[in-house]
Amino acid sequence: MVEQKTDNCINGNGMIRVMEQEDNDPSVNIRDMLYSVLRRAGLILIIAVVLGAVLFSYKLIRGARSRNVLDASAKLSESESDYQYQLRVQKIDRARDIVDMIGKLNGQIENQRRYITDSVYMQIDAENEYQSTAQIVLTLEDNDTNGLDSALFSAYEREIKSGNYLSEYADRNGAKPDYIKELISFSSTAAGSTIISLDNDVDRAGSMYISVYGPSREFVDDVMNLVIEEIENVCGELNSSVAPHKISVVGIQQVIRIDPATREGQVNQTARLETLQKQIVTYDESLDKIADELGLSGKEEMLTYFAENDAGAVGLSSADAGILSMIKPAVKLGAIGFAAGLFVAVVFFILKYVFAGKIITQAQFFALFTGVRKIGVMKPSGKRSKFSTFIDIKTEDDSGLNKDVHLKLTAANYANVTEPYGKILITGTGDPKAMGETVKALGLKGDLRPGINKDPEVLKAVSGYDGVVLLEQRKVSLIKDVSNEIVLIANGGTPVIGAVIL
Repeated sequence: MVEQKTDNCINGNGMIRVMEQEDNDPSVNIRDMLYSVLRRAGLILIIAVVLGAVLFSYKLIRGARSRNVLDASAKLSESESDYQYQLRVQKIDRARDIVDMIGKLNGQIENQRRYITDSVYMQIDAENEYQSTAQIVLTLEDNDTNGLDSALFSAYEREIKSGNYLSEYADRNGAKPDYIKELISFSSTAAGSTIISLDNDVDRAGSMYISVYGPSREFVDDVMNLVIEEIENVCGELNSSVAPHKISVVGIQQVIRIDPATREGQVNQTARLETLQKQIVTYDESLDKIADELGLSGKEEMLTYFAENDAGAVGLSSADAGILSMIKPAVKLGAIGFAAGLFVAVVFFILKYVFAGKIITQAQFFALFTGVRKIGVMKPSGKRSKFSTFIDIKTEDDSGLNKDVHLKLTAANYANVTEPYGKILITGTGDPKAMGETVKALGLKGDLRPGINKDPEVLKAVSGYDGVVLLEQRKVSLIKDVSNEIVLIANGGTPVIGAVIL
């Protein structure tokens, strides 16, 4: 026989040779793997349903027991003494009080976190604190003040600290007015402390001191301008409603300073948050202890019971609320169990396919042994459902043709492929009986000698044949045996013509 010039995968007769492993890397057929998992959809659903049902039942039983234990309206049983009952009720009431306190603390923690994150005060660098202080003189046009000076100072202080005039500025800068108001301080000196006499008219004067501090020069200047503008706006109203007077801005002092008080205040705000969180931990530990004393699995059962067993909150009767408090968590856990079972089962069958020990499908075989030509694939044996048949057709494990037609096509393809060869060796690692029945059903020409990797006589005879055809059986042939078989044939120098999958 004359060798023709071909590539290193095909011999002179146009038949595929077995290549070295580095040129014939195996791979995973993703599509076939997914169909392989889909084939077991029924089993996967059963596993998911069983696991979901088990967890649902477990949670329901636990919920019923927890409901009985946490129901302070009646004894657990006749064996529970009055003392034991009263002790259990005390523990339940204590747990309720702790849960209420935890709820309040969580609200405080949320507010504290919001303050630390959003407040202007917490944004101040205590090492570079900006401060603006304005002195505003208030002059009464009457020597006899009769306490009107104090009334005016109080009125100005109230207007400044009301903060309504800061709303627009706060909105523009993404801050709350209250977060700006806390950075404004007010102080005053009595009008009677200073007497001004001009042309025999005696006026009394006092001073208001407005101080604004913050994280930047721009901030303190803007706020100070708003404060002074507000004072000027209300001056006319107070002139008519309280007493005639005049105001004048003496001066505004601007400084940058290191402020230990701000630093300490910021530390205290953070420490307050930590203290609240530690209180939550302490209360959680107390709940765990009570749950253990009541024989519950954990505080979560109490939290669930208290949250969902409040009949007034859900508009149900006490009995209906109790049933709902058991069913809802049981359904939730059952759904989690179903999803977990589904996931675990799918992953298991994927891994089983990827790390399979035996040939599962024809697509898997030819993905693993890419240098072997497909001659034919026999229809799967045994009883199959319509769904299994559908999957087999999709994965090409079944041609979908009539059995007789399928056999004739496979036999004809075998004859065409092996026609250039003289002596053909038919071997494989499948069941010898099944291999014999296949050779007979297809009418294959060649010597059937199974188990080349286990029979030295067959291996010795390989070199005397012109070509080898493999018969490998799904769910029977081991992948490692097929791999060793191909290597042994390659060592004998005889080309592997192709394979028929049983």
